[in-house]
Amino acid sequence: MSSIGPPTGMRDWLPQDALLRQHLMETIGRVYRLYGYLPIDTPVMEDLAVLLGKGGGENEKLLFKILKRGEKLADAQGAGGELADYGLRFDLTVPLARFVATHQGKLPKVFRRYHIGPVWRADRPQKGRFREFYQCDIDVVGGASPDYEVEVITATERVLKELNLGKYRFRLSDKRLLPLLLEGYGVPQEQIGPITIALDKLDKVPLDEVCAEVQKILVARPAVSTKVQQFIRDTDEIRKVSARPAPYAFFDKVLRELEQSVVYAELETVHNNSMCIMHSVLTVNAHSSIVFDPILVRGMDYYTGPVYEAVVEGYPSAILGGGRYDGLIGQFAGKPIPAVGCSIGFERILSILQERKAGQAAATTARVLLVNEGQPADLLQQQAEQLRNAGLYVETSLAQDDLGRQFKYAETTGILWAIRRFDQAASSVTVRYLPERKDLTLALADFLARLRGVE
Repeated sequence: MSSIGPPTGMRDWLPQDALLRQHLMETIGRVYRLYGYLPIDTPVMEDLAVLLGKGGGENEKLLFKILKRGEKLADAQGAGGELADYGLRFDLTVPLARFVATHQGKLPKVFRRYHIGPVWRADRPQKGRFREFYQCDIDVVGGASPDYEVEVITATERVLKELNLGKYRFRLSDKRLLPLLLEGYGVPQEQIGPITIALDKLDKVPLDEVCAEVQKILVARPAVSTKVQQFIRDTDEIRKVSARPAPYAFFDKVLRELEQSVVYAELETVHNNSMCIMHSVLTVNAHSSIVFDPILVRGMDYYTGPVYEAVVEGYPSAILGGGRYDGLIGQFAGKPIPAVGCSIGFERILSILQERKAGQAAATTARVLLVNEGQPADLLQQQAEQLRNAGLYVETSLAQDDLGRQFKYAETTGILWAIRRFDQAASSVTVRYLPERKDLTLALADFLARLRGVE
């Protein structure tokens, strides 16, 4: 008999991982609500006309298409036409654009939302990359001011702090910056795209390999190639420096070198806007980990201005990314609508927390096990209901079993506390703290307070 498992690139979720994932969702949602962002949801599938040609870039090529049904499918097969009419969403931004166009009469002028849900991409599965995965997006629709970038970045950094991910860098740039720089160095327009694609691999492949690819692209322009490669090497070195003043001095020197180029005025404007955002973020949050990164590349075609991503120390792939996309929603709404947002990579954050063995206790400490030491099952269930009424998350051992095995079961499912006795008259419990094999008798209120103190 062949093994049975989930579809390739998709996963089953065991309770502990599902609890940790739920903990992430609750933390992210709670933080964003602090800033006035409210949840929405959309269907997992959209019309192909919505998903295709709306700036999804490479992701459009990874689209899971859904076949037409019944007579429509038979007619399409007979006519040799398109067999699919819907597709599974590959991100949460394109569905947001359709959502705003559909409900624009009901939404405020400046609409803040967050959306947590699964997306699908027909990618080649590998470690850390799945065909079905969760995303969390935060977006401001209708806000044209850079102040909205500041708010999105500040709120998202609070999420990272709450999740206790450790040291990270929040990289800031602008979608227009790198193409302008390359044009200023003399790179032909048709070669700017291939170079940005090469630079997008910088966190995943060695620097020399990226520079070799750039040299190959600019083989007919050796002088330009030398300048571009030196800029890449200098910027990559600064990426490793934690002090913020270094990039400022370096990029000022780059600007002076390009002062006579035709792109200088536009380049300076874009750069100054990035610096204003960065300074404002640091004014609001002096402990921000924001850094300027002129070779940051974001893959989505719909970005039109500032872009950003965060990278946790010791992990090469970005854990989130976002930016301004002023043109996308207008394609659906029929009028210009500015927008800026950020997408958090659930799977990467989850894998970091699992590797560090962090987050699991926080997701499960409130659960307790009411053990069975020979009491009738109906009495145990009655006591469990009383404990739940007091605010405890209680699982009950209904089967007669060895006490040691009951404790072992609790530990394997992430439960830290087992209630051995509940004295309703005295409103007290005798509990065992399983990590220390230690029994305590506490007032029920004190036990609740202790649990809540470590949630």
